[in-house]
Amino acid sequence: MKLLFVAFSLAFILDTCDSKTIQPQKLIGIWNPAYQVQNKAADGSWEKWTTINTFAALPPIEFTTDGNFLRDGKPGADCCSAGNKFTISENIILFSEFKSCPQVRCKDCSKWTINQLDSDTLVVEVCDTRSKYFRSR
Repeated sequence: MKLLFVAFSLAFILDTCDSKTIQPQKLIGIWNPAYQVQNKAADGSWEKWTTINTFAALPPIEFTTDGNFLRDGKPGADCCSAGNKFTISENIILFSEFKSCPQVRCKDCSKWTINQLDSDTLVVEVCDTRSKYFRSR
């Protein structure tokens, strides 16, 4: 009887786990920008993906196993949207250790929502914009 109870409890716990929870190990690595963004429209829907045309190359981003966030191999903190350290809670990347910018007023964009994460594609939502990245080979 105890064995049946344990088996039932285990089955219930496994069934209630969210299979869409993003595991940190999937995020670890270097991600190159795909130069594609998607903006949120006034009605809350997403506009079409557009290609960024820039003369300067955008830096790759990196998430390390020890919780560091890097841009182009250097600490990745900026004033408004990313810190040098990160943690993950479900599909949200939470940053800490921000760059000090006392004269800059920012909209809080320090939480990145992971919209897609698979073996070679990462799509993150930062404020009202989605950006696409491809895993570095």
